[in-house]
Amino acid sequence: MSAALDPSSAEAAKLPAPPEPVEPEATSSRSPLWELAVGYGLLQAALWSEGELRWAWAVAVALWIIGATVYHRPSLRELGLGWTGFVRSLSIVGLATVAGAAMLFAAHLAGTLHPQLLRRTLLAAGFGYLVWTFQQQFMLESFFFLRLERLLGSRKAVWAAAGLFALAHFPNPVLVPATLAAGFAFCELFRRYRNIYTLAIAQAILGLCLAAAVPDALHHHMRVGIGYLSWISR
Repeated sequence: MSAALDPSSAEAAKLPAPPEPVEPEATSSRSPLWELAVGYGLLQAALWSEGELRWAWAVAVALWIIGATVYHRPSLRELGLGWTGFVRSLSIVGLATVAGAAMLFAAHLAGTLHPQLLRRTLLAAGFGYLVWTFQQQFMLESFFFLRLERLLGSRKAVWAAAGLFALAHFPNPVLVPATLAAGFAFCELFRRYRNIYTLAIAQAILGLCLAAAVPDALHHHMRVGIGYLSWISR
């Protein structure tokens, strides 16, 4: 039967083609492996330092990531900074809102909800937190995921990047499993849509809701690294 007479063929033609998986590249002198190793090493040094030393390591991380990115001169779309995937990925924000609301409702039923933290965060530091989640998404997707994708291919890079994202939140017993699951979802959505704006908004929503739903005694005000161990309840 011809395709013109086959309704299923007509329907299939209307559907967007799935993203082509990226195959790992052959090792070269510009291999991203050492860029990953240095970048993640600097990040861990920042997470496990305090005071002025912590800020020095944080600046080193930023300079390394920005420098390596500029050196390779990727397009805005590759980095997830273009607008082509923004509208198509807006559903991510809706899903995060529903998940966040469900989290808050469950915490209300369990008696662990502390909405004053949510109100204080929204009023005092909501925009600042959104800027921070944007920075995290740039590091996760535009730096680590893209290099892992070149090394391992798209599908394996999703798992590897999610693992690195979760490990960066050690030893927080709340954030490690949460960021493993969220990191996998974020990387898979980035693989499909190549846009970090909606991912940053979604992470901000989920992070604020998680902070309000889980007691500080468990997540230590959402701190990681040495900050989690040195946190003192007020």
